[in-house]
Amino acid sequence: MSAKYKLFFAVVILCLSSSVKAQYDIHFAHFWAVKPFYNPAGMSWNGQLNVAGALSMQMAGYRRAPVSMYLGADTELPFDRGRHSGGAGLFNETIGLFTNRRMFFNYGYRFHLGRKGWLNIGLQGGVMSMEFDGTRIDAETSGDPAFPTSRERGSTGDLGAGLMYSGNEWYLGLSAQHLNIPHIEFGKGVGKRSEMDIKTTFYMNSGYNIQLKNPFISLQPCILVQSDLDFFRTDLSARATYEYDSFLFYGGLTWSPGVSIAVLAGGRYKGVLIGYAYELYTGDIGYLNGSHDLVVSWQTDIDFFGKGRNAHKSVRYL
Repeated sequence: MSAKYKLFFAVVILCLSSSVKAQYDIHFAHFWAVKPFYNPAGMSWNGQLNVAGALSMQMAGYRRAPVSMYLGADTELPFDRGRHSGGAGLFNETIGLFTNRRMFFNYGYRFHLGRKGWLNIGLQGGVMSMEFDGTRIDAETSGDPAFPTSRERGSTGDLGAGLMYSGNEWYLGLSAQHLNIPHIEFGKGVGKRSEMDIKTTFYMNSGYNIQLKNPFISLQPCILVQSDLDFFRTDLSARATYEYDSFLFYGGLTWSPGVSIAVLAGGRYKGVLIGYAYELYTGDIGYLNGSHDLVVSWQTDIDFFGKGRNAHKSVRYL
């Protein structure tokens, strides 16, 4: 077994030893297709404009269940021979009467580290907000002062950073969101003001592309770990991919110990990828009240520096 394989599986074993619990930040089943959402260093340096959107409808069948949407884009910046990259993202989530929103910008810089590796450094800055819609409260007694009756909003700044070390067929990333521990206040008047502190969340993501003897078939194991040092979640995913000419098809499974099992399927044609996943919860929620996840991404050439300037392969789909 090569050193790179040993590194990947050692990380998997380490993460399995952690307890798995819920946490504040959203989880997308296609986490490998929206890396910049979790790690600003996860943008692709591939001479293309990369656009990706994800939708997660959790706990199907429950009233006012969480619905989360993300849309982001990134590309190389046209100076210093492709060592700089930039991107932006929008996130919206509704949970019952609460709405969470984020808007952020990513900046990345990369340089060679080792014979065939690149180290990407990413920074993220943005704004996050929360809203509580008191007009939709269904209280048995009207006029109860314990229940707000208006829309209450609050917002604050949000910072993140990350590293990603990658080669042609592998990557390993570490990142942190909400580094400034955002503090949000919403509501007006004495006794009606609410406050919330968002804890810093840490991420580790890693993946490998294993080419089989059949040149059209490959395997992509990957992992995502989320933790705020109180709650933990680990997702282990493996996909089998068939690629021929402009066509790519994949199918796979994702296992989150103590949380869920997800079935994934999708394909890509001429730079457009569409994928679907159904997440079956293994706890008390039940198999029929799982989550539906959809991802759509698109890539198009906007090469500023000419073709073939380096041999680095994008790891966006690993």
